[in-house]
Amino acid sequence: MKSFSLDEYEQLIAESVILEQERRGIKVIKTPDGRIVKFFRQKRLFSSARFKSYAARFIDHARALQKLGFNTVEIEDVYYCRAVKRTLVFYNPLPGQTLREALASLDKPDVIMEMFIAFYAELHNRGIYFRSIHLNNVIIPDTMDSLGLIDIADMKIYSKGLSKELRLRNLRHLTRYTVDQESIKSFGVDRFMDIYFEKSQLPELCKKDFLTEMQQLMSEGAKV
Repeated sequence: MKSFSLDEYEQLIAESVILEQERRGIKVIKTPDGRIVKFFRQKRLFSSARFKSYAARFIDHARALQKLGFNTVEIEDVYYCRAVKRTLVFYNPLPGQTLREALASLDKPDVIMEMFIAFYAELHNRGIYFRSIHLNNVIIPDTMDSLGLIDIADMKIYSKGLSKELRLRNLRHLTRYTVDQESIKSFGVDRFMDIYFEKSQLPELCKKDFLTEMQQLMSEGAKV
């Protein structure tokens, strides 16, 4: 991994647009040439992330998803700035807009949601357990011919399709945000599950459990 000096780090921040920031510092920026830089901080000594950092997971997952044929970010470069204890991952953004943006602005929300449900089922069928799944982490291009994933550090990829239990758990991840719950409600929970099961490779007898879980999640309300 190449090193990044404090001067280089500060110049990069000064020249770029901050896209995401939290209490501990900057998380994502956009450089003047259009690249995205994601910052990963060094975790405390006994964190599980010390064994395999979130930066390494992010890079590994990008390569694994591409190998499986899914659209995701294209990693360009990786640096470490010792002065601020940050790993910087440079990548080219996926063209298009997030599903959350598309559902709010485009004329065909039902078509977009149908695409997403089929995509979501395919992720599960291929063994992809994406804990950060929500409609702002899925990108749809202007051509509307495919979907892609971003913010992919928190993920596990299995060698076979996800179990019923993991799929049910992933529904909780999907419905964390109020705005995403509203999109699903507008589309129709029953309709959502009809399409999911058509694509999911699960036995039809499981459908009642999934529908009950989704209805329960909607009645509880979102976490954010």
